[in-house]
Amino acid sequence: MGTPLDRKTKQIMNWIKKFKRLPYLINFLYEKATTSIAFYPTLIAVFFLLLTSLMLFLEGKGLTTWIEKNIPVFLVIKSWEIAQSILTTLVGALISLMVFSFSMVMVLLNNAASNYSPRILPSLIANKFHQFVLGTYLGTITYCLLLAINMTPTRTDAVVPSMSILLGIFFGLTCLMIFVFFIHSISEAVQVGKILESLAATTRKKLENGAIATFVNQPVPDISSWKTYKTDRVGYLKYVNCEKISKLCAKHQLKIKVLIPTRTYVVDEVDLFCCNQKLEDDLKNKILEGFIFSENEVAEDDHVIGIKQITEIAVKAMSPGINDPGTALSALNYLTILFSKKMDLKDASAFPLPSEGEASPVVFLWLKMITFQDLLFQVLAALRAYARQDLMVMLQMLRMLNFLVGKENATPDFRKVIRLEAEKIRIDAEQYLTNPEDYKEVETFVAKIKKEPV
Repeated sequence: MGTPLDRKTKQIMNWIKKFKRLPYLINFLYEKATTSIAFYPTLIAVFFLLLTSLMLFLEGKGLTTWIEKNIPVFLVIKSWEIAQSILTTLVGALISLMVFSFSMVMVLLNNAASNYSPRILPSLIANKFHQFVLGTYLGTITYCLLLAINMTPTRTDAVVPSMSILLGIFFGLTCLMIFVFFIHSISEAVQVGKILESLAATTRKKLENGAIATFVNQPVPDISSWKTYKTDRVGYLKYVNCEKISKLCAKHQLKIKVLIPTRTYVVDEVDLFCCNQKLEDDLKNKILEGFIFSENEVAEDDHVIGIKQITEIAVKAMSPGINDPGTALSALNYLTILFSKKMDLKDASAFPLPSEGEASPVVFLWLKMITFQDLLFQVLAALRAYARQDLMVMLQMLRMLNFLVGKENATPDFRKVIRLEAEKIRIDAEQYLTNPEDYKEVETFVAKIKKEPV
């Protein structure tokens, strides 16, 4: 049957084999490490460990003796008992402070998951300030604890390491000060308005400065005769390394069309991309390495995820258990801005690769994008299901559509899509609004949206 160690080793090997290739395992481990709430605290703790070693080394070289001649006498600690008492007090106080702070983070995550959406948890866990605070606590505890362990004098005339003690006191006071900012940050982080604002800002940044902003409108070639290649992994398609794949295409004179939109959950052996040539195994594997998969959905990765998470918060707010139309109205305000930015991109899907010998960038790679029409349908279909009996939310959706249809860059195709969604809202209002005057309000708004611009 084998020893427990053999069984554990076999489990680890089976776990590694599921990634099939080493780059996949490296990407997985990198994401797990960098998205963990313990990532920055661990790095900070290691820094404090190295700092403790450096301070002990300098104290052995006479740092305190040299410092005593250059700082006021009242800052110098000459008693071993007082020094040890200060360090042990700091360790006990900071452990309590760290436990309290960590408990507040857990309360924040639980509140966000139950009241807003579980999908926003990865973004909250990745909050660098909260990780910095916990890391500073952990690092200061490590510093003071290791210093206290090494506080046993080897000679009767040994000098108390006053400089190291003062540094520990400074770190302790710093922890108290950042705790005040931590309380302020946590109190803001639990507010749905701040969560919506953060998601909207991140999503807008991806729309304006992300890879999608560099795409150009170039027709996709006829792919009916192209060779199709399948996925060799499962998970969310996090992003496509367009530059890497395009350079491989330029080197081997290839053209590639991606068949799956980013942030789509992909199962094994599903058509992933097609190519105008048959690929050797080595080249195919290099191209597959350009497709990065993930287990989480984070707004920083793609604008579609940000828009969906804002929609989920609005839908959760309209559920009978929450019943908070104000949050849904705020979410629609942010969605209006984001859809306006989405319209500016014109649903481009071709990635341009700059070329030295060409006057304009050359396209070797076409992605499958979630269009404005698809995204608007997904958002409003979810909202209509929960808000069909709430007049104010329905009117806010119509205000959003009225703003979008009136934009200068709204093409006839965009206007057709927007008016179709407005008509769906009117049909729901006719069926579910019991007050005829309320329905007239909706009907008037829909008529305004359907009116052709002068």
